Amino acid sequence: MDNIVAEPVVVMPVERKNDTYALRICLSQGEFTPGMMKTVMETMTKFNLISLRVTTGQRLNLEGIPKDKLDEVVASIGSSVKKAPPTVGVCTGVGICKFGVQDSRGMGKKLLEVIKQNAPYPFKIKSGVSGCKIGCGFSNVRDIGLIGTPKGWDVLFGGGAVRNVRGGVTIGSKLGDDEALALVEKALAFYKENGRKRERTSGFVNRIGEEALLEVLK
Repeated sequence: MDNIVAEPVVVMPVERKNDTYALRICLSQGEFTPGMMKTVMETMTKFNLISLRVTTGQRLNLEGIPKDKLDEVVASIGSSVKKAPPTVGVCTGVGICKFGVQDSRGMGKKLLEVIKQNAPYPFKIKSGVSGCKIGCGFSNVRDIGLIGTPKGWDVLFGGGAVRNVRGGVTIGSKLGDDEALALVEKALAFYKENGRKRERTSGFVNRIGEEALLEVLK
């Protein structure tokens, strides 16, 4: 790795048990570049850290950091934030996956911009984009889910892999990119205006009912 230039990494400290911390490495669509990898590996070697794990949100957790070493590790790896920036879970999509029929990565970037532009919300928004109906982006159990079909995007709202698991409500089918994003924006605006503080979209839909949601989003 001598010819690879190390890149600084943005992390979010997460307190664990026994006076230890994890550093959540903030990635975009799970992309971990060689430069980032070099920085992380050098830091792990320097501080004798042995656990780096993938999260369900397509990020990485560097585990087992003693509390009294936290600031040193952060300085070595890059910089820290109090809250990880939002991200969109995606599958590989068309052009890479043999089952993909839509560009999940490209749509994921567009969806992220819509989510960021309309923030803040009553509670966090998790979203997923899948390039086909197999749903590897976990689109069925996300606050916002997009599923690719040969004729466009199916749009789901109000899913959640939470204590009471809920599948998302299909609010649109076979939509083009712009149509799908406009519908997402409308759903988020409705949630933003009517959701209760710390109420996820799944709880919001349970409270108001699917029919009320679909009526508003016609």
